[in-house]
Amino acid sequence: MPEPQLPVRVRAAAAAALAAGLCLGGGALWLRHVIQANSVAGSLATAQSQARAIASTYDKPAARINADGGVLADSPGSCDVEKDPARCAYDKWYEFPYYGMGISFAVVDNRGTVLLAQNQLAYYVRESGLAFPAVPPQMDEDFFGRVDVHLRPARSGARGQLDGRDVTLVTYNVSPSGATVYLLVSPLDAEAAVAPVDRWLRIGLPVAVLFVAVVAWWAAGRALRPVERMRSELARITAADMSSRVPQPRTGDEIARLAVTMNETLDRLGEAAERQRRFVADAAHELRSPLAGLRTTAEVAAAHGGTIDPEVLRTGTERLQRLTDDLLLLARLERSAPAGGKPVDLAAIAEELVGERRYRTPPDERFVVVAGAPALVIGHEEELARMVRNLLDNASRYARDRITVTVAEAGPGLVRLEVRDDGPGIPSADRERVFERFARVDEARDRRHGGAGLGLAIARDIAVRHGGRLYVAGTTGGGCLVAELPRA
Repeated sequence: MPEPQLPVRVRAAAAAALAAGLCLGGGALWLRHVIQANSVAGSLATAQSQARAIASTYDKPAARINADGGVLADSPGSCDVEKDPARCAYDKWYEFPYYGMGISFAVVDNRGTVLLAQNQLAYYVRESGLAFPAVPPQMDEDFFGRVDVHLRPARSGARGQLDGRDVTLVTYNVSPSGATVYLLVSPLDAEAAVAPVDRWLRIGLPVAVLFVAVVAWWAAGRALRPVERMRSELARITAADMSSRVPQPRTGDEIARLAVTMNETLDRLGEAAERQRRFVADAAHELRSPLAGLRTTAEVAAAHGGTIDPEVLRTGTERLQRLTDDLLLLARLERSAPAGGKPVDLAAIAEELVGERRYRTPPDERFVVVAGAPALVIGHEEELARMVRNLLDNASRYARDRITVTVAEAGPGLVRLEVRDDGPGIPSADRERVFERFARVDEARDRRHGGAGLGLAIARDIAVRHGGRLYVAGTTGGGCLVAELPRA
């Protein structure tokens, strides 16, 4: 037994939720990456601009003297306010850039000594012993460099904003003093830029996925509602009553086409069931007559002490045998696969069967075969011979003096077998009915001449199984049955 699967609505909702999660989540992650990359690139560009400004300002003697707002260690020759107040006077023209604006930077000489530090870098130099290399990192073509450092927590146990973080420092050379400006590129700016996307990923994404799943659940249920109605209607259809049909939605979509196909299938099944019922009834009727005749003959002989006429027994049993063989052949043709077979010469079969009739007692000299070159078709020789024999038997019942059997190529890739007689012909209204099972035209109702009405039905089934067709051709006089089969 196959393992039970989840309902279609659940699978549809799960698939939609998965697709929404992948699309929305992937889009949000891509957007987060773009925002973060742009923010980092902007921070780097800003840091480089600030580092160049700091370096250009610090390179002036007066600026180095007056930049005392963030000095951690006095340089040799620093001014003394008491001894030289004029020298140490605050000069706005050389006010150090970005002082008091939250910019974290440090100026380091060519020996690694920190000359000036502000904000975060001043904190980590003072509290955790942040050191800078004596040799500055390699500069690019724009004289900028980059170095990554790890900010350790303070030795005093105080907690800093960037404790334990790896950060990037942009460097720029101060010329001609040989000092280097180190400017911190804070990761907090990029984190603040992507914070809305992170909130969307944590809160908005699950809500959006749940919403998509609910909508898919509702849409799948609405789409499957006609299917459920069709299923309920099909459950009420039985072999005894196949008149019901499933409702057809007017949407014109796949479900509507499914309903049309199901109704067409039910029509075919209903027609097949009706044909089967008629077939069983007709078969019972046809079997009843010879059986009743044989039984009557036996009862009369038993009642009067006489003997049974052998000719009566032979005729009745032969008729039963032919009818039983035809019924078994029809059943086999219906349940077996379409014919494959090998190349068979249809002209040779026709000549052989016509030749047999000329050697019967009495011989039947009415048949004439017109066949030139071999007419090869793909199929089973026994079935094709049965088709030809049934057509010859049908013609022999009605022909007066002449039956012409013509086998020839009718066109590219087509073989045509034509059986024409000079009998009364087949009325136009009966040209399709003669191929129905147990169907006979009025002239054949005489049991002495007409058959059981299965010969032409069997012949058409064989022609169709071999990829061809069998039909009644219109003629001015007599009957003409035509079988067309694909040429090998």
